[in-house]
Amino acid sequence: MIKEGNIPLLNQLVGTLESSFEEFKKAYEKKDAENFNRLKKIIIQTQRKISEIAR
Repeated sequence: MIKEGNIPLLNQLVGTLESSFEEFKKAYEKKDAENFNRLKKIIIQTQRKISEIAR
């Protein structure tokens, strides 16, 4: 169950996820492997943090 105090953090994490994904797509299109891998790690970490908070 999500606690009310975690809602601002979740909003921030979702925003980070959205912006990172947009940059991730751009890196893929440009075949920029370095940024692609960096952003993939950020996306995975953000998803894990969201999952932890949502439990």
